[in-house]
Amino acid sequence: MRRVLVISLMLLCAVSCSEPNPLVYQPAERPERVSVAYLKSLYRSMPVRVDRALQIEGYVAANDFNGNLHHELSVADSTGGIIVRLDAENLHTRFWQGARVAVRCNGLWLGSSGGTIELGVAPSGEYEVDPIPNDDIGLYITTDSTCQIKIPARSITIAKCAPEMVSTLVRIERVQFVEEELSKGWCDWVLDSLSGEWTQVATTRHLIDMKGDTLDVRTSPYADIVITPLPSGSGSVEGLLGYFNRRYQLRVLNGYHVQMTDPRF
Repeated sequence: MRRVLVISLMLLCAVSCSEPNPLVYQPAERPERVSVAYLKSLYRSMPVRVDRALQIEGYVAANDFNGNLHHELSVADSTGGIIVRLDAENLHTRFWQGARVAVRCNGLWLGSSGGTIELGVAPSGEYEVDPIPNDDIGLYITTDSTCQIKIPARSITIAKCAPEMVSTLVRIERVQFVEEELSKGWCDWVLDSLSGEWTQVATTRHLIDMKGDTLDVRTSPYADIVITPLPSGSGSVEGLLGYFNRRYQLRVLNGYHVQMTDPRF
């Protein structure tokens, strides 16, 4: 009886080991690569969860290097740009401008901040999306350390600002700051009622061109340019184009890209 049992086990093992389809590791579903414009089109006036295996690939158009962006990146491809909210400091040391990145979107949420589409995690409060937690950033975003390009800014006039340019780099030509703001600097000073100290706050200034068209310029008090005065001449300004409450706005990312040394018009 024992001999029969041993023979039976040997036969069973032989059959099992000769199975034509052995168990093997099956990788997760490969994400479908889509454009930034397509991803943004999934937003429908309220927060929406991305429940498909989608991935965008592009380049970091803007980060927090000069302080005018906080806890966010702009990722852009040939179809447009999108703000990715991240709960981390010094993002420019991990996602440098021009770095090629891939963003896995499955499980993330799309929302809007004043009309600018953002990508993050499920909302928990007043904003339509929350920033991706620092510990989870690596699960969603990968960087190709071998690839970095110089991101060109699109040269336009104020009248040419368009939805597809939002969250991309633009250079606004032939403009100057309105005269009544020249003495005020990039950011206003206000008296803090709690500390009793004067502090700078995020402020909107205004560019104007020869046709009378105007463009908002939004500056954070943490931006490195706040220590410099507003330029009094005319010329060009480069930055990240945004959209807030039905108005386009520009955020300057580098003081060297404010070239306004020509005479005022």
